[in-house]
Amino acid sequence: MARTFSGPRLRAARHAAGLTAEQVADAVGRSPWAVWRWERGVAQPGIGTADQLADVVGVSLPDLLADDRSAVA
Repeated sequence: MARTFSGPRLRAARHAAGLTAEQVADAVGRSPWAVWRWERGVAQPGIGTADQLADVVGVSLPDLLADDRSAVA
């Protein structure tokens, strides 16, 4: 099964790291609006940005991936 970026997993990792969407956005050079869109599954970050997001929230990139059925909340 294909794996895609999971917004809910990003949100959970961000909360666990104690970070705001604004802090994550600043760290990856994007707007907080972009982070909120990714977390809600409205948009998907590119692979490079997804890797940066994983670093910022302190998880591995595979931790932010889910099979297609569970990628969107």
